Amino acid sequence: MNKKFLAVIKALVLIIIGWVSINTLAFSKDRNTEANSGHELGEIEVGLSVGYAYLKEDKENGFNFHLHIMKRLPGEGVQRYLSIRVGAETIISKEKHYGAMISLAANLWRNLVFSVSPGMEWADHNGKWESKYATHLEVTYILENSSIHYGPAVSYSKARDEQHYTVGIHLGFPF
Repeated sequence: MNKKFLAVIKALVLIIIGWVSINTLAFSKDRNTEANSGHELGEIEVGLSVGYAYLKEDKENGFNFHLHIMKRLPGEGVQRYLSIRVGAETIISKEKHYGAMISLAANLWRNLVFSVSPGMEWADHNGKWESKYATHLEVTYILENSSIHYGPAVSYSKARDEQHYTVGIHLGFPF
């Protein structure tokens, strides 16, 4: 990938992450009430995360896109804080990387969401496709309004001999 293009992508991602983080801090004091905390806008969500990824073993940077569909678990007990989801991601870098996963997410405290996602990763290394089991861990802080929620997201993925880190922005569209 062209170094100038990659530098522009990094700068844009950092600007957007900074903007969302500032808004998160500014609005969280006004919007964090018991009524709206806990990621409760809808039963089903379609979510998109966009961010900057660093592939450690390849020593590569890339642009990460992650899409998921989430369902909140029904009930009054501890399950009211849990969600299940299916997701897919791609990392745009010199070599192609794809992933598919099933997640369990927990709304831990106020609008802080932690998810564990076992799944598969596929990578094209010098024209040879490899697949392997991977575990993704993600932490997101959610700000909500009437029709969308958003916030900074940080994730880590570990496969047998590869790992990557991602910093980005999560957008969610509840139904």
